[in-house]
Amino acid sequence: YRAFEEALPLAAFLRNKSKIMRDVSDEALVAEKSTPYAELGEGGLKDRIEEEHERATKIDEKTSKFTLGLSVSLTVLAAASGAFAKFVPANPYAGLVSIACGFASIYMLIAGVTALGALKTLAVYGYGTQHVLRQKSGGVSYLSQALYAQERMNVVRQLRNEAAYQSLRNGFLVLLVALIGSVVGLTIQQTDSYIVRNNTALEKAGDSKATLGRVSADMGDSKLMQPTADAPAD
Repeated sequence: YRAFEEALPLAAFLRNKSKIMRDVSDEALVAEKSTPYAELGEGGLKDRIEEEHERATKIDEKTSKFTLGLSVSLTVLAAASGAFAKFVPANPYAGLVSIACGFASIYMLIAGVTALGALKTLAVYGYGTQHVLRQKSGGVSYLSQALYAQERMNVVRQLRNEAAYQSLRNGFLVLLVALIGSVVGLTIQQTDSYIVRNNTALEKAGDSKATLGRVSADMGDSKLMQPTADAPAD
């Protein structure tokens, strides 16, 4: 399951979010889970609810600022993809590099969509006029339930931030693999070209020596066949 979360963070986030939303909407479950919170007392519960509200704001701000890093990463990805398309040699590695760049783009887009989700307002518990009215009638029991529900909402925010980070990380890792693949492909191509040039040069040198040898042999045979100056004429 952990590998599933690391590979597909958005799917894991949506699954966990759906489960938390179902739990919070179940009043009987919330009442049961929040029972131990009553030990904090009314004052302690109010302080904890305020702390959770501040934590929610900080998490949303952190996730929103994540979009800045995302824009930079998308720029780097676009530039890197263009470079790969130009310099990756035409061999089986080129297709793998292109596929890796495609996966990196998908991860980056998923990270952006997940981070932009922070702009969507989630439910806030322990806040507003209804909160004050229900606090008077419900007392500690109501405050306990509001604190538990707010904590669960903050867990959703935390999971969303983590999913955005994991998607961005995966995109950069895939991009790194593509970069390494392109470097390996270029290195192999250069090595093969160097070996081919050397073999061609050696073959040409061997052919030249053979040709010179044949020419020298022909010249030697011609000299032996010519008559000398002292030879008597018939």
